[in-house]
Amino acid sequence: MTEQTNASKPRIGFIGAGVMGRPMVSNLLKAGFPCTIYDVNPVPVEALAAEGAASANSAAEAAKGSDIFVTMVVNDAQFAATLFEPGNAIQALKPGSIVIGMSTMSVRMVRDAAARLKDAGVDYLDAPVSGGEVGATGGTLSIMVGGPDEVFERCRPILSVLGSNIYHVGQNVGDGQAVKMINQLMVCVHNAVAAEALALGEKAGLDKAMLLEIISKSAGSSWIFSDRGARMVSEQFSPPKSALSILVKDLGFVVDTANNMGYPLILGSVTYQLYKMASIKGWDKLDDSIMIKLMEEIAGLGNKG
Repeated sequence: MTEQTNASKPRIGFIGAGVMGRPMVSNLLKAGFPCTIYDVNPVPVEALAAEGAASANSAAEAAKGSDIFVTMVVNDAQFAATLFEPGNAIQALKPGSIVIGMSTMSVRMVRDAAARLKDAGVDYLDAPVSGGEVGATGGTLSIMVGGPDEVFERCRPILSVLGSNIYHVGQNVGDGQAVKMINQLMVCVHNAVAAEALALGEKAGLDKAMLLEIISKSAGSSWIFSDRGARMVSEQFSPPKSALSILVKDLGFVVDTANNMGYPLILGSVTYQLYKMASIKGWDKLDDSIMIKLMEEIAGLGNKG
């Protein structure tokens, strides 16, 4: 049952009630935070309204009166539109409020956004998350925070509801995104090599389920291998728990950032090309464990679905 909201707690505006955003809002409601939510999809908004949230018809409406405004959107373009398109949130946010950006975005975008918000008297906290739907539902997300101590401390009570591993990684907006970027590099490379390894096993005439069981208990395992590998074996690609399109976007940020630094991102760049090959096949809306199908095709295992 949802706890009675506490008038002494900051009012939260929340944008993005998708796979992760919806359970995040649910946890905030259970903790007694008053939440006003908006999403282009009315279905999760209606479900959260039944739990005690107030629904909004626009990002600006969700921002109005909010002390803290949380965005959990897909990419830079959605984030910029939510905040800065005419009639959207920046016109409704009150001076002294805080925007927390919790999706994975480019460092450039969050720093530009923070500067524009500062001109309007609004603080910004960079706080991307990792842990997927399971972490969002259980309130056990890892949260990588970049921003000044004072802003972080004001947001800590909310972050503590959403995550069990909260890391204040730096004083600068963008520091959180930089850490998340490195995490996403490893996620993508691990996912690709898990798919390649299982396809190699198939090519050798071995059973994928057997390989998953053995490697998960051996030195070659990783969290990604156990998590994505299980979906590769069961071929549970829809509905996605981690959509391929999100990982293509995230790895693009990684490659662009490395290029701008003059850093030769060898494994990451190869992995990015593999992800784009999967995207071109029309698999964007499927789970990123669909990479097993790409590797099976490369291995000459035929059309396996």
